[in-house]
Amino acid sequence: MITVLSGGGGGAKFVDGLSYLKNNFSIIANTGDDIEIYGLHVSPDVDTIMYTLSGVIDKKKGWGIKNDTFNCQKYLKSLGYDDWILIGDKDLAVHIQRTQLLKSGKTLTEVTSELCRRFGLNIPLIPMSDNFFQTFIELETKSIHFEEYYIKRPEGKIKNIIYKGNDKAKPSQAFLDALDNSDWVILPPSNPFVSIGTILSLKKVRNILKEKNVIGISPLIRGKAIKGPLVQMMKYSDFEVNSYGIAKYYQDILDIFVIDNLEAGLENKIKNELGIEVFTTNTLMKTKKDRINLSKFVLKRMET
Repeated sequence: MITVLSGGGGGAKFVDGLSYLKNNFSIIANTGDDIEIYGLHVSPDVDTIMYTLSGVIDKKKGWGIKNDTFNCQKYLKSLGYDDWILIGDKDLAVHIQRTQLLKSGKTLTEVTSELCRRFGLNIPLIPMSDNFFQTFIELETKSIHFEEYYIKRPEGKIKNIIYKGNDKAKPSQAFLDALDNSDWVILPPSNPFVSIGTILSLKKVRNILKEKNVIGISPLIRGKAIKGPLVQMMKYSDFEVNSYGIAKYYQDILDIFVIDNLEAGLENKIKNELGIEVFTTNTLMKTKKDRINLSKFVLKRMET
């Protein structure tokens, strides 16, 4: 068995490619992006993975449901309510159902399983925790939820990344069971700090992974992220802004690291200084074929 720790974006694309090759794997979704909007529980990364695997993702935006309408938000705006986030009507329906199920006493794991069933998924998609957890970005003048930071991109240097709730939050039992049953754990090309890092910050998780076979994929190509504020976060954290810096962040848990062909010059440095086995390939997932090929490459490395 395989467990994949994933955020949205690159993580969702990778598990989509993997799903064409295997169905006996579990996905642990980051819930640090979870936020309350209009009194509704929104799980951005959970939904991005769910929409991607079910084929309803809006590919142009990379989030939300394709061919969605925005009548609710347009009417809200006409009533004087304006917000920083854009949520479609179908997307809102999912959040309404999630919120109602949570209010009925179900856990986030149970609710996610129910929603995945409605979307026709048979691959376990498991929230990292059933407890409250939110990621905040501390700037020079204020702290804001990561989702708001991601969309607004306010000016100012990042001073800190805060995992609100990780002192009390525990990995869900389904998450622990998936790890226990897995021979390999994959860290896809998601943001190490606000996607994978949130999962790793939960009690016991990092120590468990030290006893597992772990393969990671760098989200950087030539020191640039495909999407998102990863470069700014690496600068704040004093990591080299390249795949060596990513490998350094994962050093205590990583056995194998996959980097893009364009960063092949870092291969020996990662091997010699960090003691991690390195392989190079194309990691840019522009097409479905790219996603599948990257997954094939990773699976092949796990067999050697």
